[in-house]
Amino acid sequence: IFTLYSKSLPLDIACRVWDVFCRDGEEFLFRTALGILRLYEDILTHMDFIHIAQFLTRLPDYISAEEIFSSITTINMNCKNKKWGQ
Repeated sequence: IFTLYSKSLPLDIACRVWDVFCRDGEEFLFRTALGILRLYEDILTHMDFIHIAQFLTRLPDYISAEEIFSSITTINMNCKNKKWGQ
């Protein structure tokens, strides 16, 4: 799990993701995955499985940190009686 997002995201964004992971815990990694999927939802729905896997393996280099983190903050997760905020 320590290499999660290190290959797919630009280095500066991956470092910020891991900083927040160390602060907030493992649920942030799941929120990051869902935020990435939400951010690229329109693109991904028009691809087949192979192209989706290739796309998610290496996300575009021009992705901005503000764009991805704003997408992550829109994700709310519920698990039974526990609700995770940002």
